[in-house]
Amino acid sequence: MALSSLRHPTAPQLILLSFAAMILIGACLLSLPIASQSGQSIGFIDALFTATSANCVTGLVVVNTMTHWTLFGKIVIITLIQLGGLGFMTVATGLMTLLRQRISLRNRTTIQTSFNQSSVGGMVKLVRRVLKYSAIIEGIGAILLTLIFYFGDFHYTFLQSIGYGIFHAISAFCNAGFDIIGHNSLVEFQTNGPLLIVLMLLILLGGLGFTVLHELSIFFKQRQFRLSRRLTHLSLHTKLVLVTSTGLFLFGIVIFLGLEWNNPKTLGPLSPLNKLLNATFESVTLRTAGFDSLNQGGLTDYAKLIGSTLMFIGGSPASTAGGIKTISLAVLFVAVISALRGERNLVIFNRRLPLEALQKALAISGTLAILVLLTVLILHFSEANNPFHPQILDLIFETSSAAGTVGVTTGMTPTLSPVGKIVLALCMFIGRLSPMTVAIALNGRLHTDHHIDYPEENIIVG
Repeated sequence: MALSSLRHPTAPQLILLSFAAMILIGACLLSLPIASQSGQSIGFIDALFTATSANCVTGLVVVNTMTHWTLFGKIVIITLIQLGGLGFMTVATGLMTLLRQRISLRNRTTIQTSFNQSSVGGMVKLVRRVLKYSAIIEGIGAILLTLIFYFGDFHYTFLQSIGYGIFHAISAFCNAGFDIIGHNSLVEFQTNGPLLIVLMLLILLGGLGFTVLHELSIFFKQRQFRLSRRLTHLSLHTKLVLVTSTGLFLFGIVIFLGLEWNNPKTLGPLSPLNKLLNATFESVTLRTAGFDSLNQGGLTDYAKLIGSTLMFIGGSPASTAGGIKTISLAVLFVAVISALRGERNLVIFNRRLPLEALQKALAISGTLAILVLLTVLILHFSEANNPFHPQILDLIFETSSAAGTVGVTTGMTPTLSPVGKIVLALCMFIGRLSPMTVAIALNGRLHTDHHIDYPEENIIVG
């Protein structure tokens, strides 16, 4: 990124700089002795890793969030999660709107880029919707979780229950996966149905994307949910998100039930109902969140491979999730089917997809795949003497979790070397912003169309 371009940054550059600034400020605050219960600084690298994981709504941690951080540290973490999930510019624009300040075109363009919108018009309304839906969903989630913590077997006071309810509602909806109630995430609460179900709902809603949430809200308000309508009033984007998300959700449940049913380290000791509950939770959390009710290190090799794939896919566009996104997967699937049928156009639900959609899906998938492969290669050398002794699947699982901003781990995160922590922090950062946004920000240009028509020539493919 040229220094001269920082005087008049583009929208992608503003997004990159805002996230970088939030992470650096968070790292400085978390490195203060007041943030650690021991009264000693955790060190800047560990603080930077934690701040990156929180702001990039990932959930990978080098220390236990519940036992290490003070109330000050936990407030810093949840603030980073909320700002990272919604985006700094979204929150700032919301505050400016409340103060009746004028929203500049640059701010509108930045919001448009953040939420992958096709037009700069209506960005202020979009911000209001994002903040409204976030407040409503997180508010309802906080109330339900407060009741679960207070009336359940947690033995919390009412004020503690409120604090834990708010923290986990924000963490779940923003798909961050940070928790402050367990020594090993949610493994000790794997039979607590109400807790897991509420968290799953929050994760799913956060991973659908605000565009889909708004459209579904209108859809249900107008009572257009009768089967006779057959979802004809929904946009193509929403249809693809719902169909792809549902397919991945059911696929994950079936796969984890089949692979882990008799595994003594995961589902084996549980009752059939709790096996279904935890397989469902695993299918949800591995796509976007980072909470885990199962020991990820105890998964079979095939389950780790499938889990890495789900993490690589991630959630949906304009959401708090990472990965290549469900729309990219849907576009690639349609392209493959069209090629096998010998069709020239990409058609689904009686709508033709533009070529730009396929190009963008290929670019995002390809660059994220390269990022994962390069990170695995670096970790292979940097963690050669790691006491965890990670195998190749552990490295792939860990890297996919970071690049997809998921946050689950087989157990190697706390034992990472300084180089490993920096590499994975960079991986989380790029995964949250998307490789394309980072590339465009560093390049400094949004478009590179030179208006030159080149002669076409056939090549041999396949």
